[in-house]
Amino acid sequence: MRKIARYQWIKFSIVSCLYLLFLYWIKSWWGLLVVPFIFDIYITKKIPWTFWKDIKDPTIRSFMSWVDAIVFSLIGLYFVNIYVFQNYQIPSSSLEKSLLVGDFLFVSKMSYGARVPNTPLSMPMTQHTFPVLNTKSYLEYPQWPYKRVAGFGKVKRNDIVVFNFPAGDTVALNYQQTDFYSLAYGEGKSLYPHRISMDSLTREQQQIVFNLYYTAGRKQILADPRQYGKVIYRPVDKRENYVKRCIGLPGDTLQIIHRAIYLNGIKQENPEGIQFFYHV
Repeated sequence: MRKIARYQWIKFSIVSCLYLLFLYWIKSWWGLLVVPFIFDIYITKKIPWTFWKDIKDPTIRSFMSWVDAIVFSLIGLYFVNIYVFQNYQIPSSSLEKSLLVGDFLFVSKMSYGARVPNTPLSMPMTQHTFPVLNTKSYLEYPQWPYKRVAGFGKVKRNDIVVFNFPAGDTVALNYQQTDFYSLAYGEGKSLYPHRISMDSLTREQQQIVFNLYYTAGRKQILADPRQYGKVIYRPVDKRENYVKRCIGLPGDTLQIIHRAIYLNGIKQENPEGIQFFYHV
């Protein structure tokens, strides 16, 4: 019987404890199925995890060592991006003077609690599309329900937060910068020569007109894939990331009067460097 070195037991114990704490944090006990593999890596070594080290051809051995390092890095990056932190790039100018378009942010996932992915089988460092290939970087199945693990705090007023754009669930691939609903409404509106003044209508009548324009535009988009591209659905965690400032919280009342924000009837101070006019 092969003798197990003491330091191997120590490493196994440390890794196992950290892994069990991680499972307790995310409340996913299916992960216990991985424990026997951790035991094998450090103790029994029945599975040849580093079989490539015994390959005689130095070229193949070198190639496999790179493959091993890349796979290990991608797996580590996958979990770090989901549960610890992730980098984002500012996509729009709504936070200008505080943050500029193109700025990179490192966002803590532990501040408010990480969201468990809806689409667990996806490639790290891609939101929804492989660069150059222009193909999906995730598998649609399986899809997990919404779940958020415990964090160190809660969202506060004036926090800068990252979220998935709600209207990004449906996308025309040739017009990805425009949300599908606005695109369909605009295309449908252009099909009717006689424009309707929405200001003179009640809310119910406005909704009827909106549905009329949207339905006509949607049919137009679906009927012309050459111009608009294929129309696809994206799960919540694969929709475009938006970076915004949290102004109000659930239960707050929000008013904008003469370009000033009033929260619960109290005028709020403008962020430093706020900009009202743009010279193009």
